[in-house]
Amino acid sequence: MRKILHLPTLTLFGCLFYSLQLTAQSDYPISFDPNADRTRTDRVLNSITLNGNTFNVKNNKKMYHDMTDCTFRAHAGELVSPSLAFTGRWMDSYIYIDKDRNGQFDVQTPGERGALQPDNDLVSFSGMTLTDGCYDSTGEVTDLSLVQTPAFTLPADMQPGTYRMRVKIDWDSADPSGRADEGNGILKNGGAIADLTLEILPAGQANENDDYVLLFHDEFNLADGSQPDEAVWKRSRRSGSTWNRFISNSEEVVFIQDGHLVCRAIANPDTESDPVEMLTGSVETRDNFSFTYGRAEARLKTLPHTGNFPAFWMMPQPPTQIWPNGGEIDIFEAIDAKNTAFHTLHSHWIDDLGNKTNPACSFSENVTQNEWHVFAADWTEDLITFFVDGNPVGSYAKSEDESVIEQGQWPFEHAFYLILNQSVGDGSWAKAPDTAFTYETRFDWVRVFQKYGATTGITPIRQSDDLRYQDLRLDNSVYDLSGRRVVKPSDGHLKKGVYIINGKKVVVK
Repeated sequence: MRKILHLPTLTLFGCLFYSLQLTAQSDYPISFDPNADRTRTDRVLNSITLNGNTFNVKNNKKMYHDMTDCTFRAHAGELVSPSLAFTGRWMDSYIYIDKDRNGQFDVQTPGERGALQPDNDLVSFSGMTLTDGCYDSTGEVTDLSLVQTPAFTLPADMQPGTYRMRVKIDWDSADPSGRADEGNGILKNGGAIADLTLEILPAGQANENDDYVLLFHDEFNLADGSQPDEAVWKRSRRSGSTWNRFISNSEEVVFIQDGHLVCRAIANPDTESDPVEMLTGSVETRDNFSFTYGRAEARLKTLPHTGNFPAFWMMPQPPTQIWPNGGEIDIFEAIDAKNTAFHTLHSHWIDDLGNKTNPACSFSENVTQNEWHVFAADWTEDLITFFVDGNPVGSYAKSEDESVIEQGQWPFEHAFYLILNQSVGDGSWAKAPDTAFTYETRFDWVRVFQKYGATTGITPIRQSDDLRYQDLRLDNSVYDLSGRRVVKPSDGHLKKGVYIINGKKVVVK
């Protein structure tokens, strides 16, 4: 189905100039001058991340971005998890793939609850008004305010080769060229269009992008007021450290709202039964999910204020050595009202022996704390690299000196679990809390990617006609990575993805 383009109002000269450009670029048209400047400063596309591979926008002052020199490589049938480093909200995002390579994105209106047809070149969207309501492409109800596009699966029958992929930020419009009406057009709203190259690899060929697979994710797309998935997250325990001294099981300090996990720190309303000045929220995946090596990332924002002390971090899954011997990976921390993100490692070598600069174990980056950012740590057998919005900010390497290793320089070789929390300072690093203020950190999503292979404990399985659910004796022992039992598929075949099968992580491809 070919789309009818609605061109914006232009001067006569502009029309001639734009017409020439459309003629020169007859394939994959857009509804505005491709050289147009961004019309708003509060809505900016900075980068696109696909399965942990980040592609930076070269000139974010423009509306259209030809990024076809950026190639995302994947296999047919692979799950793709997108992440957009976009400043602003109350916009929607859409991803298209020219599946038949005919120079057009052939788009059909999604079905009920956002269902996408197999031959639809629209493969994922964060929000759209349909005849039965406003939904995203997973069928979740939306208020059209969330930019992040849901994960999607590439068609299993895609042939090896290159394809055009388009990422569009727009308002409530499936049109791949961009909404062109005057009231809510893509130009007026400050959206963006970026074209990339998708390369489908032959079956069995290694991905030079390290063949990361999505190992774990939580998008927190639950009903407002609900609690995070109990099969994945448990409340952290109160203890005597600064970060956990006020932890509470109250639903007022941990809850879901607007598709976000909200962690708060509030004044304690009942100091008689619980003699602490504040209550703080913290959740973790200890005993439910942990991993060794991979890329952990979260999209979050916090409220800068005196005493603020939120974090996204990882600790070693028990049993382990006492702190700091077992290690600690702080992917994100913030303090007070500073617009600075901190990324730090802890170990016996660093903390007990005082080797904080041998090598450097802590890094920082200027960010606007009350705006969304993606914080990540890429962890391999000999290197940990921290990222902010896809940009590396510092790395810590395993020493080649065996005597240094023996002194605890690299404890990062066993499983770690995730922690998300909102805490308050005690006057040492972060200042003492303001009990009249409600501290809040919002987590939009958390994802973990991992390379499958010998070092990860993930076993690859190739799906085939004779590999069936019952053949592997899976009826009572298949779970997804959130701990939910997988229902036996009607056709007997497991969908491609990562599972826990008989207690082991398995990639079905």
